[in-house]
Amino acid sequence: MHKIKFSKDRFKIFHPGGNIGQTLLLVKDIMITGNKLPIININRTIHEAIKVINLKKLGLAVIIKNNFVKGILTDGDTRRGIKKYSKNNKIEEFMTKKPLFISENAVASKALSIMNEKKITSLLVANKNAKKNAVKLKGIVNIHSLLQFGIK
Repeated sequence: MHKIKFSKDRFKIFHPGGNIGQTLLLVKDIMITGNKLPIININRTIHEAIKVINLKKLGLAVIIKNNFVKGILTDGDTRRGIKKYSKNNKIEEFMTKKPLFISENAVASKALSIMNEKKITSLLVANKNAKKNAVKLKGIVNIHSLLQFGIK
């Protein structure tokens, strides 16, 4: 394999459906990116955030301030806070301020393991060098994507 330069990455490309190919999949190979990301500014209202959650169909919205992640608002957060809010409440009152992140270079099976352990359905993806207080969003890995790719 070394002589013909057949690497793990090439194996993953040519045999993505096999057991070995699945174990080589990285978070960046299956994460959701670009216009599919449910992003909303921290200054918006809870009502606007719920619209984003419904539109993007991931069950969450990523709260951004100056292009950095400040928190996450999930379906569960909105249900738990429903008695307390009006249409004009700010997102910050209801969001989870310390969402869980995973590196884009982590193995996809590790993402599934974290989700199972924490009983959540999505992880935010940050680049490898992200600092705790200044994290830029690269993508989202969702449990449905992992299951679709056959990650166990």
